[in-house]
Amino acid sequence: MTAVKSTFGLMDELGSAVGRRGRLDAFHPAYRRYIVALTSCSPELADLTDSFPALLFALVSGYATGEKRERACELVGRGAPLREAADTLDLAWWLRKLPAPAFTAPLPAFPRDPEFAFRISNLVPRDERLAPTWLTRVSHAFEAGGRDFALWIARQPDLANPPEEQFTFLAAWAWFSGRPGLLGHRMLRKAWSPDMSFKRAREELAAWRQRLRLIECLGFGIESPWLTDGTAMGFDFVALRTVDDFIAESEALENCLDQYADQLHTGLTAVFSIRKGSRSVACVEIGPHDEEVSMPTIVQLRAARNRRAPPEAWQATFAWLGAQRLEPLSPERHAPKPMKRVEARRQLWRPYLEALDGTRYEHVFKEAVLASARSPQRRRTRLLQRRPDTHPALEILHREREAAAIPLPAAVRERT
Repeated sequence: MTAVKSTFGLMDELGSAVGRRGRLDAFHPAYRRYIVALTSCSPELADLTDSFPALLFALVSGYATGEKRERACELVGRGAPLREAADTLDLAWWLRKLPAPAFTAPLPAFPRDPEFAFRISNLVPRDERLAPTWLTRVSHAFEAGGRDFALWIARQPDLANPPEEQFTFLAAWAWFSGRPGLLGHRMLRKAWSPDMSFKRAREELAAWRQRLRLIECLGFGIESPWLTDGTAMGFDFVALRTVDDFIAESEALENCLDQYADQLHTGLTAVFSIRKGSRSVACVEIGPHDEEVSMPTIVQLRAARNRRAPPEAWQATFAWLGAQRLEPLSPERHAPKPMKRVEARRQLWRPYLEALDGTRYEHVFKEAVLASARSPQRRRTRLLQRRPDTHPALEILHREREAAAIPLPAAVRERT
């Protein structure tokens, strides 16, 4: 009898050790050794691997202050209710529903009010395999976009597919949606709202980011357009100089001028509003002529909703062009200066970066913004470095750049 009991006791101890090892291995490798060390202090702390993984993770990941973590450990060690220990840390109780694999990065200070807890606890995925991505996205959404945005993200069925960079800007878009006084809000085509579908949100995000690229191209605006404003045959021709000009014209004519960054970033395009009095009736895009680069040509002329412009608008446009004092197109002279574009970008993102100050997403977002800002410049550089015979205007630009041979300062090259 004694031998049998001893065998069973050994098997129980072995099974317990294997089970404990498995529960510890469920935590993220970056935190596992700290959890092993802490759970070795007392069996009550070891029990947290089953009863409250989030609390155990918070204790080893720097959550709250050192004093609060020490107090929580004391409460757990003497068998106090786990809710009391969680309250000491200001840790949301609904996190108890999440398994150990869900915790891969330090937790934000989620709201602890009953309404938020009730709503989000019902959105925790039942499939434990989805928990890590779900908690990562919800944490990011809360810190970078706000509580309502976090609740909206929490109920989305597929959070693994959106690229990280897209999700980063999605939070920024939602944040600006609730702040009408900021430049980023003025760039919105449609603001985020909790009843919006995820597909529609991604569409609106793409439109917003394309509008933001206008800032990368125009900065505070074009100071000296290639052609001058004028009047011909009763029509007024007004250069679109600023981001606000392009957005206003896009809304007036219901066209895609607010998405025109790809055409503007080379500096080879000028766009004019054609007006009758105070009403926009059409717009015209002007570019260099294929055969004579000092001469402008009509690239396209469209009325509202991209319909054909009336013959009188075409006649007036030719008359206005014929009255211009022409000179060779020079993007380096007419396009906004690099430092002004940099300053415009800083003014755009400064409020949001201040909101992210002190969070782990501040540096991530700065990197995303810099990467996004470099893309139009790289495209423009590739265009200017193509074979000169691809377009006569590019040959002149190529010669001008070689003749100037003045490199930009390193700080400017980094930011543009």
